[in-house]
Amino acid sequence: AAQHPDSDAHMPSGAMEGKPLILENAIGFSGKVQSSLLLHEGADAAHIIYPLGSTVVIRNVEDAADQTFLRAHTQAVSCIAMNPDKTRLASGQKNHMGFVADVIIWDIADIKDPKLVHKLSLHKVEVQAVAFSCDGAFLASIGGQDDNNLVIWDVESGMAICGSPSSHDTTLVIVWHNTNPFQLVTGGLTQLRMWTFNADERKVRPSEVYTGKEVRSFTAVAIDPLDNFLYAGTKSGDVIKVDTHSNKMVASGPRKRLQQGVTSLVFSRLADDLVVGSGQGELAVLDSKTLAPKSFTNVMGGISSIALDAHGEFFFAGTAESNLYLVQYEGLVAELKGTSHSSSITGVEFPKGYSELFATCGGSDIRIWHAETLSELLRIQVPNVSVNCIRFPPDGTAILSGWSDGKIRAFGPQSGNLQYVVNDAHRLTGIGNPSGGTVQINGVTSVCSSNDCRKLISGGADGKVRVWAVSKGQQVMLASMQEHKGPVFSIAIAGDDSQCISASADGSCIIWALAGLTPYTRTGALFAPHFFKSAIYLSDESQILTCGTDRKIVYWDAIDMQQIRVVDGSEEAEMTALHISGDGVFFVSGSADRKIKLWNYDAGTLCYTGAAHSGAINDIKISPDEKTIVSVGAEGGINIWAVPEDMH
Repeated sequence: AAQHPDSDAHMPSGAMEGKPLILENAIGFSGKVQSSLLLHEGADAAHIIYPLGSTVVIRNVEDAADQTFLRAHTQAVSCIAMNPDKTRLASGQKNHMGFVADVIIWDIADIKDPKLVHKLSLHKVEVQAVAFSCDGAFLASIGGQDDNNLVIWDVESGMAICGSPSSHDTTLVIVWHNTNPFQLVTGGLTQLRMWTFNADERKVRPSEVYTGKEVRSFTAVAIDPLDNFLYAGTKSGDVIKVDTHSNKMVASGPRKRLQQGVTSLVFSRLADDLVVGSGQGELAVLDSKTLAPKSFTNVMGGISSIALDAHGEFFFAGTAESNLYLVQYEGLVAELKGTSHSSSITGVEFPKGYSELFATCGGSDIRIWHAETLSELLRIQVPNVSVNCIRFPPDGTAILSGWSDGKIRAFGPQSGNLQYVVNDAHRLTGIGNPSGGTVQINGVTSVCSSNDCRKLISGGADGKVRVWAVSKGQQVMLASMQEHKGPVFSIAIAGDDSQCISASADGSCIIWALAGLTPYTRTGALFAPHFFKSAIYLSDESQILTCGTDRKIVYWDAIDMQQIRVVDGSEEAEMTALHISGDGVFFVSGSADRKIKLWNYDAGTLCYTGAAHSGAINDIKISPDEKTIVSVGAEGGINIWAVPEDMH
């Protein structure tokens, strides 16, 4: 079996990986994960712990840039829990259908230097919830709807002690008693169960809680400190109080139900109250005896988690729209502490020559971030449409954006006010692509400004490339160039405004003349049997770099359109984004395999690989000062990487 000398079979695995890239900071919070926000109050500083995609972030409450990352999960984290003395952390994940989803136990005794202790692999597809017992000796975990088993683990050894199907229908929450480490409660669709756990016999036995003719689905459970009463929040928006000795319901309330169900519920020991959050974004404090509301407020997004502090003065609330609030307990005064995109981010952009801030777009909002403090400076929202792309013109006087309703909108970069709209810039629905199948993208898919800021070039899902003369007063179409047969994913313009290149899903990149004797005509094209995702010029415009769904990065000669070099960009998934440094020494690539890669341009070699995203990387940019790289992903995370010294 003589091997071909060029085959990758005998290459060392490090050759395809490169050295690890250092993640400096991350912006984002997977707010849709239930009870995902934990508060760790140490001797010197308080930290909040929360998931971001497949990473668990430990962040200093005072300083957003002081972050530690726990990275061992392969897919999105679906639940996290901390033991009572705050030395261990457990996190569970989702996985593909039919695969095992792990629970990982971390040692966070030293919060600055966390360590992985155990990997517990039993549940299929998803871990729904995890919880530590009151003495921290046992960990209980529940599988998702495809698994639905309750498993109890020994925390010290990492071995499973016993397991049982948790119920006939999906189970959503699990809570241990506060005084007895052998009693626990699970709640889910139409069932609430008390469990007795016997460690010596390795058995766990359920008993149903009797709720009379009230049929409810339970989404949140809390137990008072003496284990006398159990409080269960329901999808119907009320809280049911159960006597733990007789397993019977004693009360339910409040009379005016919370909208869209109770999504989180915490018992406050000091005030003897319940703090309740609803799917509509309502926060309420209920009296634990009568379940009548004492105080009430509203925040943005359904409340997914509540984390009380030790003194009962404040608590943190996380919402499904990825907003993080610090709420004063007295009177429930909410202050926004952190925010991020709650859906997939489609683009990131720096202003020309200015590295202090950058803009991201995703869902229906554009946000501008301060790069050092990671704070949000501006948010622009257009409800019910989604934004596909974003650009700053070179003079920085506007934010240009392309939207799924076929419009180009320009906003003021400081005020966020709308400057102008180009209506019907492109057809709303795409034309699919000639090889069959549809590309799920609508409206304006790419925008680009000319270097003199007088023209705007846009590409759409309809395959047209259009040139606009824009000023504040009027926007006129100069040309519409229709040769592409698929959505135009990226447009790059030459430094002297003489030509531009558009990359499309029809398997071609076309170079268009923008000036000269025959403007707005095709002067060259390059073809490949795949969807092009990105095409960019080298800084001196002698070469073009492209990437796409065939997982390769290709260098082309800009004059005669011939391939010069082909590099394997990824081994498993399509390439999605490219960006070259200003001097053309190195470039970065993003891929749907969730890794960012840093390459030497001349040698075509992979130097560094960064892994922190848990969704496909949609866009990536090198900052103008070339000290950092910003990548954005489909899970809603923004990652900021340090460019290593040896790349310059």
